[in-house]
Amino acid sequence: MDTRAQIAWLARRVGWGLEPGRLDELSARGVDAWLDELTDPDAAGIAPVVDPFAGITDPGPGDPEARQQARLATFSAWLDLLLDARRPYENTLMWFWHDHFAVSLAVVQSVDLLIGHLELLRNSAFGSFPRLIRDVTVDAAMLVFLDGTTNTGRAPNENYARELLELYTMGVGNYTEDDVRAGAVALSGWVVRRRFGNEVVFVPARHDDTPQHYLGVDGVHDVDTVVDAVMAHPAVPGFIAAKLARRVLGGDVDDVTVASLAATFGDAGLEIRPLARAVLEAGLDGAGGAVILEPWVWLVQVLRATGARPDLRRLLAILRG
Repeated sequence: MDTRAQIAWLARRVGWGLEPGRLDELSARGVDAWLDELTDPDAAGIAPVVDPFAGITDPGPGDPEARQQARLATFSAWLDLLLDARRPYENTLMWFWHDHFAVSLAVVQSVDLLIGHLELLRNSAFGSFPRLIRDVTVDAAMLVFLDGTTNTGRAPNENYARELLELYTMGVGNYTEDDVRAGAVALSGWVVRRRFGNEVVFVPARHDDTPQHYLGVDGVHDVDTVVDAVMAHPAVPGFIAAKLARRVLGGDVDDVTVASLAATFGDAGLEIRPLARAVLEAGLDGAGGAVILEPWVWLVQVLRATGARPDLRRLLAILRG
């Protein structure tokens, strides 16, 4: 690929498209300059969008129309954030992690919880994967979404403990049912105080602190020791590297490329930024193939290219099918 083709590829895969004239501008500066900005906007001096969801709050269940307006405002603010051209790869990773954890407004039933979750993902986009998992584990939206608030030492709820291993970190075949049960016990005791600003609180009386044997590690008994045991598992780098590679490079990315990306991720101490850059460098070198754009990603690219702004209520109805 020549410079223009490389810039266009980056824009399609992680840049949410380009505005008219932007391809010429970025091509004149060169691929390396934009790659640096995409993968480390802070170092490039690109200021983040501050509080994109400012002023949006959930009015509660008493006023259905007000709740619908709050939801529309949330999606409108999210769309505006994705259309902002300053830090597009950060937004791509936020979108990637949102799909990865799959927290749903239909389940949590609170724009406040969803907004808090999205901001957590955005602020963690290039950071430490262990820290991201730790923060998501006790995130109010996740605690509600996967029933962590009902997980007690006396009656462990295994929903999050199972998804943590199966979907979020290592995949099927790398853990046992005993690991799921032990993880649920160790993660017990967290609640969300919905009447007090969705405050997340650890309640010792709801927790079983008995040391567990978990993923081959003894003495696991709380969130931190669960996360430490998970992150020490050798399947984690490959599982996450493969998923991000498929998202950016396409489903036919080869095993050699994935193994190289996994090694980069592991050698970086499971820091996301080196992996995120390595994925783009692999794509620019020809790894992978075609991708099928998700409807929301395609839409943002079209809106950026055309400057159009459709009616949001009608747009959401169309996207829901």
